[in-house]
Amino acid sequence: MFLLLMVGIQNSSNKTKINLIINETVNLPVSFIVGMSFITGSLTGGILSSNFHNKK
Repeated sequence: MFLLLMVGIQNSSNKTKINLIINETVNLPVSFIVGMSFITGSLTGGILSSNFHNKK
């Protein structure tokens, strides 16, 4: 998934900064930000759902 994300952002010209609590990041392509949040959410949701499923 991460490799497809890298290929997909090759021609992205829209860039923005992410405002973190302490600092700001460098200019990142919007497609990279959206793609990474999707990948992170998918992995986190899969791990959490498997943990809840195993406890019951």
